[in-house]
Amino acid sequence: MPENTQLKFEISDSVGRWSKGAVNQKADVETVQNMLRIAAMILKEPRLDPNSIDGSINHNEQNSGTIKAIEAFQGRFMNAPDGVIGVGKRTWNELMTTLEGTADDTEPAGGTGSVTDSSVTPPSDAQFFFPFDRLPNLNWTEDIRRFGARRSKGARAHAACDLYFPEGTIIHAITSGKVIRGPYPFYQGTYALEIDHGTFLARYGEIQQSTLVSVGDQVSAGQRIAKVGNLTGMVNSMLHLELYDKSVQGPLTVTNNQTARTASGVPYMRRKDLIDPTAKLNQWKNNLPT
Repeated sequence: MPENTQLKFEISDSVGRWSKGAVNQKADVETVQNMLRIAAMILKEPRLDPNSIDGSINHNEQNSGTIKAIEAFQGRFMNAPDGVIGVGKRTWNELMTTLEGTADDTEPAGGTGSVTDSSVTPPSDAQFFFPFDRLPNLNWTEDIRRFGARRSKGARAHAACDLYFPEGTIIHAITSGKVIRGPYPFYQGTYALEIDHGTFLARYGEIQQSTLVSVGDQVSAGQRIAKVGNLTGMVNSMLHLELYDKSVQGPLTVTNNQTARTASGVPYMRRKDLIDPTAKLNQWKNNLPT
């Protein structure tokens, strides 16, 4: 597909589980199947592929590849996936954001949108930056570095993406915002800083105690804010990046009965508005701070 090809996506009614009231018009189902397949390629997540693009959804829902793909996608940002994509609803907007290949959090109000084919070259956004001026040698989408990786012998899920860099490497603000907390003790001798970036809250974890900004400071996109810390007893140092959509208030680290969970019920031990940073990092990597 040519680099600048514009894809127009539109659904007229809901798609997904029949038991949840989805209408599943053939053209709408086919559109969603196409979108999920592209998302699977962008995010390198095979579970998001519906397996076929035929405009139909099996009435035996347990055998529907499309429903499984919808719920796998919803599991990236919802505690209880319902298997339905509604016109202009959150799942539609999250899917559009993934396909747009842009870190702009302004989401379409309805069930339509035009996006660039971001499986080729996602466009950069001058207002959002990758948190480092270069990319790490190891990606943030695999192994224990990835969001959702099992930790503590499978008892909990990893609530962040880990970006491996040497101790002391400068960390930059993803976008403009206000420092609301930190630095405070975080993990294995490192510290954390919380910045409200308007449409989301970021916790920059596993940093040094001495930061370049303080509580109350207004920061600009790409500004130097902190340095990678030294994890006591650990081989690798890193930025542990957590994102929250701000739909819930209170501490970010929570107890088991208050936590966000994976689609299979594994606790993150984090506030319920926790979101997966993977897709956003995949977009921001094309815009490095100078």
